[in-house]
Amino acid sequence: MEANSLNDRVREVFKYSNLNNNQLAYRIGVAASTIGDIIKGEKGAGKKVIEGISLNFPQVNSLWLISGIGNMLIQDSTISTIKTENTIPYYPEVNVSAGLDFLTNNGHNYSIPIKIPNVDAQAFINVFGDSMYPKFCSGEIIGIKEIQKDLVFFGHAYVIQMIDDEAYIKYIDQGKDDEHWILRSENPNYQPKQFHLSKIVKVYIIKAVISKSTLL
Repeated sequence: MEANSLNDRVREVFKYSNLNNNQLAYRIGVAASTIGDIIKGEKGAGKKVIEGISLNFPQVNSLWLISGIGNMLIQDSTISTIKTENTIPYYPEVNVSAGLDFLTNNGHNYSIPIKIPNVDAQAFINVFGDSMYPKFCSGEIIGIKEIQKDLVFFGHAYVIQMIDDEAYIKYIDQGKDDEHWILRSENPNYQPKQFHLSKIVKVYIIKAVISKSTLL
């Protein structure tokens, strides 16, 4: 199921809840007039409404709500498992190239909790650009988790945080010596580049890739 817009999907959740405006407002934590305005199409669903739905309707797929990917409802058989697991923040306004310091520096980027069982990720962020196409496509969502540099396996793709705050998805290959890595793209239009390890601040393993092809 894929509604046309965020507001369409929010209205679908309202309809599914079978609650009146006052009941919805109380449950989500907004004014009843806000609910009415969204239903009538006079107002967009803000961050508080989205967060309220994500936190108070655990059977609603948060990824579907914010992106339209997948189905509105999580399968009943997985709801009990998901309730016992920690949610993972998805940062819809953050892509890989924006840098990832906010993950460890108590940043205040807007996030939405995503409930995906059996995924041990630190955060979900967006893929942007074509340097890793078709391995990773712009618009896909990846789950990442920081690892130590000595746990890197050459030839695999990682998210790399550079000293200048830029971040990239690249294959990591052995450089000219133990102090250098070669960062390589999937797209042959991008040439490999060699960097001293001092230029690479952090490395994140890619724990999950979410796309329409994997969820539909």
